[in-house]
Parts: sequence; C-alpha cells; structure tokens
Amino acid sequence: MSANPPESLVRVLVIEDNPDDRELLLRQLRKSGMDTHVKFISNGQEALDFLTQPRPVSLAEELIAIFLDLKLPGLGGLELLRRLRNRAGLDDIPVIVMTSSNNPDDLEECRRLKVTNYVSKPVTFTSFSKAVADVFHLPRFQPTPPSPEI
Repeated sequence: MSANPPESLVRVLVIEDNPDDRELLLRQLRKSGMDTHVKFISNGQEALDFLTQPRPVSLAEELIAIFLDLKLPGLGGLELLRRLRNRAGLDDIPVIVMTSSNNPDDLEECRRLKVTNYVSKPVTFTSFSKAVADVFHLPRFQPTPPSPEI
C-alpha cells in the first residue's frame, strides 16, 4: 500500500481499519486515477484529530472526499460523522460511507447526516465509480459561470 502523503497534500481521506478493505479501496482509487494524495487512518479518534487540527489552508477546500467505514474501533464512523457535520468548515465535505452493515437505522442516520453516497462492502468498481461520480456532480466541483460583462 502506498505511503501517506504529507498532510498538506491530502485530497482523499480513507478512514478504514481493515487492511484488506483498505487495499481494495486503494485499487479502486488507482483505477479511477485518484490514488495520489490519499491518507489512510484506521480509527475514528485519529481521524477526528487529523480533521480538526489547525492548518494554514482549509482542509475542507482541499479534500475531494472522505471514504468512511461505519464500524471503526473506539470512536465509530457514525459518531465521527455527527461531529464533522456539527463543525463549521467540515460540515460540507463529501463523505462516502462504506460498510457491511445492512441496518436500516444506519442507512437512515447516514441520510440524515447528508452523506454523499452509501456503498456496501465489498466495494466493487461499479459502486465505487458511481460514488465518485456523485461527488464530482456536487455544486462545489462545478465550474463557476463567468460574470456578465457590463
């Protein structure tokens, strides 16, 4: 698995504790040309610490997406997501939830917390591609129309 980039270059954050799932996701990121500037974190508290540390450039402006496993050791994925959504500057980062959970309450909570997409594990190239495409169709990634000339 490739090394984590310097924190100033993180474009994709993967919060996943299972090494096999991390490797599968990295392969999908490679196929989509998104395998550079990826940071892997294996638990919710470490992710929260990373996301909330002071930095010169807003992480929310640089991050393309967060891939989040719901079943993390310690601080779980749903609780991490709740904290992100309640924090200015982190509340609109696109989050793609990856989980093996079929619990309808988890899905409903993810909808309430405005996740961009919910992908069932194992992550396939088709489900991954759709999730990534959904991220790039968000308004934050659309070109700004030119100002009308006066």
